[in-house]
Amino acid sequence: MNIAFTHVVFPGGGAERITIDIAKSLHKGEGDYRFFVYTNDITEELLTEEVSSHFIAVRKVSKKRKVRAAEIEKFIKDDGIDILIEVAARVPGIEGIRERTGCMVIFANHGEPFWQRYSILAKKSRSYMKWRLYRRWIYEKLGWAKIRARKLSRKDYNKCDIYTVLCEKYKIKMCKGLRIKPQSSHIVAINNSEHPVEHIRYDKDKTILFCGRLENVSKRIDRLLRIWGKIQNEIPDWKLVIVGDGPHRDMLEEQIRKEGLERVYLEGRTSNVSPYYKKASIVCLTSQTEGWPLCLTEAQAHGCIPVAFGCSDGVREILSPSGTHGFVVTPFDEDEYAQTLLQIIAMDESAQLKIRQNVVRKSGDFAPDVIAAKWKTLFDYLYLQKIKK
Repeated sequence: MNIAFTHVVFPGGGAERITIDIAKSLHKGEGDYRFFVYTNDITEELLTEEVSSHFIAVRKVSKKRKVRAAEIEKFIKDDGIDILIEVAARVPGIEGIRERTGCMVIFANHGEPFWQRYSILAKKSRSYMKWRLYRRWIYEKLGWAKIRARKLSRKDYNKCDIYTVLCEKYKIKMCKGLRIKPQSSHIVAINNSEHPVEHIRYDKDKTILFCGRLENVSKRIDRLLRIWGKIQNEIPDWKLVIVGDGPHRDMLEEQIRKEGLERVYLEGRTSNVSPYYKKASIVCLTSQTEGWPLCLTEAQAHGCIPVAFGCSDGVREILSPSGTHGFVVTPFDEDEYAQTLLQIIAMDESAQLKIRQNVVRKSGDFAPDVIAAKWKTLFDYLYLQKIKK
């Protein structure tokens, strides 16, 4: 069975890591699975020999819509692709490609349902003054952004054989939003995987950690900096470490300077975040929207205590029950978040250790082999459907 994934950049972030996990678990396991990647850009320094070994080929395609579509269709035919998985990179004209090649199509949604509403609002907010006086009220208050997001999701749903989401509650929301009966839908819930960690360090440093892209549309690191400002004087022997890079780094540096924040370290991008997780006591996420944030499951796997606003069902499922597998804070109450951090820091060692052991056990629910088995079941089902056509 030949399976191809589409990406914007490969390797790269979380979605790309999940692709690698699936290929690594299945291509040498039970069954005959061969994996390909079609991507706009290749990150050569991350495409190591070990990563490449899980794929027959990683092919670069044009960024131009029509050229890209033609190239992917040609690759599907040349590579004999049975199943194409659109991952964060829609293929223009996928309906026609699907009909002409006989390829089965999976659309993998790595965000929460109807996540497009946030990007629509962010894009509109950058437009002319009329937006601030009139359009913001229409798009945000009257819900036009949500309506457009549902239409976009409906298009993606109609163009694929299977639409995957990251947890069962997302499936329920998708079916309700698209007015589809769950039993008649082709929506399948599969969590993202998380790697087990050897030699977990439980004696942590006095460090609060953020790992992720420095962009303030969804990640909202500005909130974390304000929260740190509320507590930094009460915990003078603690530090805040921010790992990652992105378009809003300069803005965050300016915020640190203006608000007089101390002991905040911007570490930049790294290809290996594990050393930071090994040392960190607490991992924070203050996002506006998240699908299935890998930084939280990475924190759990490393024995860190994760704290996040309950901005989505994915966040709540990872950290549920709050207080046992991490802490869920009311969106977007920065005072409550600050008090939660102080509460964790004030815990005695035995109470913290119990939570650390709990989160490590929880991360085992998302082990790569466990999640890959769900993908295998889906691939086998689609392959049988293809044969029957």
